[in-house]
Amino acid sequence: MVIGFMLWLAVLFASALHSWISHGTPAYRETAMWSCVYPALMASLLGDARWRWQALLAFAAAAGLVVLISYLMQFGLIPQRASAEAVQSMRNTVFKEYTQQGLASLILMSMLLAVAFIQKPGRWRTALLVAASLVLCNVVLLIQSRTTYIVLLPLLTYWLYRLIAHRLNGWRMLLVSAVLAVATISVMWSTPSVRDRMVESIGDEVDRYLTDQEPTSTGIRLWLWQQTLPIIAEAPLFGHGLNQWEPLYVEQMRGIPGSEPFITGHPHQEMLLILAEQGALGLLIFIVLLLALFRHASKLDDPQKGILISILIIYVAAGLANGLWSNFTHRHVFILLVACIPTGPFPWLGNNRKALPSP
Repeated sequence: MVIGFMLWLAVLFASALHSWISHGTPAYRETAMWSCVYPALMASLLGDARWRWQALLAFAAAAGLVVLISYLMQFGLIPQRASAEAVQSMRNTVFKEYTQQGLASLILMSMLLAVAFIQKPGRWRTALLVAASLVLCNVVLLIQSRTTYIVLLPLLTYWLYRLIAHRLNGWRMLLVSAVLAVATISVMWSTPSVRDRMVESIGDEVDRYLTDQEPTSTGIRLWLWQQTLPIIAEAPLFGHGLNQWEPLYVEQMRGIPGSEPFITGHPHQEMLLILAEQGALGLLIFIVLLLALFRHASKLDDPQKGILISILIIYVAAGLANGLWSNFTHRHVFILLVACIPTGPFPWLGNNRKALPSP
């Protein structure tokens, strides 16, 4: 994992040099680049598996506290933040905004499920599954972030697969997987909050954008993705260099009347940003590194395998409609958690370790 992040640091370093030579704007102070050093620091400071598990437990405890406060806000036991009065989507959020809290909560849910899967049937497994269900309900019913809804389908599909993969194989596993996938989609579709946010709301926003060019949340994304394509076409192989998407986009918007509401700091799509700044070559390296990380994660023992694969699913799926690498909090949560995943055994399981065989 350290080697992978160092390779991506080298790509970003070369991209910053390209930006400096081509545009005269050095980007070596960009935290998105130097954040790749975190795994090396964690590997040197937290060299023992027990320390890394303690770091993960600290995150889980903090995320669990946030979920608890969110429930207390919903029931009126803790006052809502001032921003919730102006923006309805900020209700029941503890820090900054609902997407970040929703993704962190999904990571917590995955941690609880990963540990529950290796427990023998009993009170501990039941408690972990109940806690995971409460976190899921918080995300779906209280936070209602569309990005987390996008992530939820592949994440739940993975855990449903893990649930049946060690019990069934061959055509039985495929059949049961298909039934569970259809059932999951049906349940999500019939949930009022999901249906409102993912179907009715998005359709309404697209209509308002197409008819009146209204800068709705969905409309802004459609605009950004459309306007990013010409930027990519100008330098398809190596891109324009680190941190060059925003100035190029702003310059492009100056010639379009009424484009001010559509100006943002990133294109809200991870792959498009990499294509614009590091080009097709950079995107290829990025995808290869993600696949290598997934391959490494699949070889780990549980619960670290389930935790790491879940973090990768959350990161990749959320990046389809958001800019996680461009956002300070998202980027640091992802990198620091990956850096703290132990490759050694879970130190407190004793004889209970791998009570459920891995697929």
